[in-house]
Amino acid sequence: MFDYPIFEMPFIGHRLLFAFDAILHVFISHGAAVGGSIILALTQWLAIKNNDHKLDALSYKILFTFFILATAVGALTGIGIWIHINIINPAAIGALLRVFFWKWFIEWIVFNAEMILLLWLFLIWKKHPLGTQGKKKVFNLVLSYAVASWLTMAIITAILGFMMTPGNWLKSYFPAEPDYMAALFNPSWIPSLGFRTFWSIAWAAAMAMLLTWFFTKKDLELRQKAMRLFGTVLLVCIPFFVLFGAWYYAQFPQAAKDLFWMGAITRRLAAHPEYATYLIVALSSMVLIGAVSLYTKPKHAPVFLAVMMLIGSMGLIGEFERVREFVRKPYIIYDYMYANGVRVADVPYLNKTGYLKHAAFVPPEFREVNEQNKLVAGKYLYQMQCRYCHTTNGINSVKARTAGLSEEAIYIRIGSLNSPATPFMPPFTGTDAERKALAAYLASLATHDKPALAYQKQLDEVKK
Repeated sequence: MFDYPIFEMPFIGHRLLFAFDAILHVFISHGAAVGGSIILALTQWLAIKNNDHKLDALSYKILFTFFILATAVGALTGIGIWIHINIINPAAIGALLRVFFWKWFIEWIVFNAEMILLLWLFLIWKKHPLGTQGKKKVFNLVLSYAVASWLTMAIITAILGFMMTPGNWLKSYFPAEPDYMAALFNPSWIPSLGFRTFWSIAWAAAMAMLLTWFFTKKDLELRQKAMRLFGTVLLVCIPFFVLFGAWYYAQFPQAAKDLFWMGAITRRLAAHPEYATYLIVALSSMVLIGAVSLYTKPKHAPVFLAVMMLIGSMGLIGEFERVREFVRKPYIIYDYMYANGVRVADVPYLNKTGYLKHAAFVPPEFREVNEQNKLVAGKYLYQMQCRYCHTTNGINSVKARTAGLSEEAIYIRIGSLNSPATPFMPPFTGTDAERKALAAYLASLATHDKPALAYQKQLDEVKK
């Protein structure tokens, strides 16, 4: 059942590292690729229509920036996501691949086409300047690149939406009979796709305004024209962004909605949900103030307004990604699989027969818990059920959270992880003996100056 090796990151933790990588990837893949391609198509259409050589030259400079971001940072962080998610939760990615195999395969083909089109576009742009017959070929490439970029996001958004709102996708567990079309057309796919589409265009417009400020220092007339163009795009996107966001939120399960404000800030500030409101209002104000100021006075507005607007839009989508991940807890696939890779339907069986018994990479001598091996068995249980969100003594450490608690108190707490106090935590899965083993291991972290010595001593004794 648990056929994957354990990869632990004892200090920074999987959750934080994955969050950094994933959010950076979203900024690039959505903003520079999807939104950027749409902005690029718009500027090219206007440049060709008006025979505007200056706007054409500016759009090439913007293309160059987006090209570097999409091919270097975007591609590398995308690969990083695949590597990391296979390390941290292979059971979840395996489940998603079984349901979305052909959709993901199509996305992979479309993504490769997207990168080829972008490279091709970048290489031929200057060979076909404005006014030549070949410029139409360049514009067609821009349109093809924009469509391919949007399609990759559309498919991935379907998978992300499924993880939150799977709908009636599974007809039976044993044998599994998934409804693939129901999984694809899950309740939150269309609203989340609209939300991401308009945010992507708005972010790209904000980025284009910032780049315009730097690229037009000697041509204030071009700055005014471009700022008004990109500012109009950004301001038009905002109401659609808000409407699709409200529709998307309406699809959340009620339990997810209850975690919304906690997800927007941190658990430590959960007693002050108004802080989340202040944060969202502040980020939104940064975007609006910057956009309106640059739109109304493009020639004289200082660059910090463009930077502020860009930071605000990035902060909003960063908050969105954090909230989306947090409110899905305690699940990785809602109502189907917990965040630690345990399927909901398997919990009663594992509680009866034992969790470690089915762990292929746990040595046989630790699959049955006894007094001689419980510390080692407890560490395996920690690694397989807790390390997804916690570290031993680093960020979000279990040592800090169990400090001052006796082994008996930890044992009791483990039995009520998924409670009204912590509804975002998966329940402990395993027998009572395994629960005691996990409690013993966690208690050893707090009571020993060097808990590894106690662990190693027991490990050596079992091997003898």
